[in-house]
Amino acid sequence: MRTNDKVTGVVTAAFGAAVIYASLDLKNLPRQDYGAGTFPTVIGGLLVLFGAILLLRGLGNREEWLAWQHPVPLMHFILTLAAICASVVAYVYLTPVVGFPIVSFVLLSLLLYTFHYRRWLPSMGMALTATAIIWGVFGQLLHVPLELGLLEKVIYS
Repeated sequence: MRTNDKVTGVVTAAFGAAVIYASLDLKNLPRQDYGAGTFPTVIGGLLVLFGAILLLRGLGNREEWLAWQHPVPLMHFILTLAAICASVVAYVYLTPVVGFPIVSFVLLSLLLYTFHYRRWLPSMGMALTATAIIWGVFGQLLHVPLELGLLEKVIYS
């Protein structure tokens, strides 16, 4: 299915408004002008802004809101959905034991190989790049504790 920018804009703006609404209850930090709700409010505002831009861009063309390009076989849809759900479950259970870098790299490699590239080298290259970027942004820059798992013994020994 192909969607017009009108659909994407409305959904993005609505999600941004929901993020802003949910962040209203988050309290400010003591002796600071900003708090836990500042970052989500900024992100929500940007989502509303960019959603509105997409909506206006979509209103400029006369395309249909939704257009079916070709039918998706039911079995393909079910297998895709099962693979994504299995990846989420595997991530949740394996990350504390094996560690984020290994689990993320393996799962992304498998998903990219299965659904996109159909070759191992590009799949593994993209998975390695994505894992490194996620580790850098969340683990190092934002100080989100990502499990090292098996790598903890290698790094800290």
